[in-house]
Amino acid sequence: MAKTYYLEYAIQPQSFGCYPLAWEELFQRAAPLAVEVGFGNGEYLVNWARQRPDWNFTGIELSMESMERLQKRIHKHSLANICPILEDARFALREFFPDNSVHHVIMNFPDPWPKERHQNRRLLDAQFIETLAAVLREDHYYELVSDQQWYAEDAHQLFDESPYFVVEKIEQNPPRELATKYEKKWQQIGRDSFRVLARKTKSIQVNRILKDSTMPHAIIEKEIPEAAIKSLTGFQHREDDRIFVIKNVFNHLDKEQYLLQVVAKDKTYKQSIHILVYRHGKNRWLVKLDSTVQPYRTPAVKMAVWKIGEILNQN
Repeated sequence: MAKTYYLEYAIQPQSFGCYPLAWEELFQRAAPLAVEVGFGNGEYLVNWARQRPDWNFTGIELSMESMERLQKRIHKHSLANICPILEDARFALREFFPDNSVHHVIMNFPDPWPKERHQNRRLLDAQFIETLAAVLREDHYYELVSDQQWYAEDAHQLFDESPYFVVEKIEQNPPRELATKYEKKWQQIGRDSFRVLARKTKSIQVNRILKDSTMPHAIIEKEIPEAAIKSLTGFQHREDDRIFVIKNVFNHLDKEQYLLQVVAKDKTYKQSIHILVYRHGKNRWLVKLDSTVQPYRTPAVKMAVWKIGEILNQN
């Protein structure tokens, strides 16, 4: 049997009922909080946490493989001061961290997405900088290290134009106490790296969408014909910057329970969810999120549940 005891360090923000997260409760102590965005194989983050046992650390990553590698390292060194998150960094940094709570945010050699058609995939933009201006403490730093000079220059310009930061001159091959695995290799072959340090000087409040994590549901006090539920396949609905699309409708053999496969999107944040439509008494049906998937109760997710209930109630 494979050993999975090390897969216990990641936190599951979906299971929490209140946002932003209470980090001091998670770590069971009060300490400075640092974040690495995109921790890769986890070597840098683990060494950082070992170097600063008096700090609390989290890493945000989208790769399940990277998450597994990091947790193996955490287990190997018996570290209690790292709680990683598997999530989109734009969403996670904005929703999970209170204002003025983070002491340092670092990005080590992120994918620069150099092609113009991929520009929207770059993490660094004006909106992300506003998130940093909300969650970082004043006089504390965001740090970017890249092997692409143009990317460092673009980042520098973004921070230079921001009213919330003062950015230092770009450093070429900066001395660093810690380095990533690939950074060490690049240093040996003479490849340059570039660092951008931006200090927060002014705070801002951003609009967070996880304000209420209550479970949405809709009650329908009438009979619903099977055809009305089946006809929902392909339906989509948009309101402002929220949209949902019903991809498929599956029915139980008894025809009293249906599972809707739905994609819900809040601006750029997309979730795949399941919505259950089932009989809940005579001439009574209930529309709710299926418990097998634990999505964040974002406005788009709630809109999907309520809108589906509204449509079925009109049939």
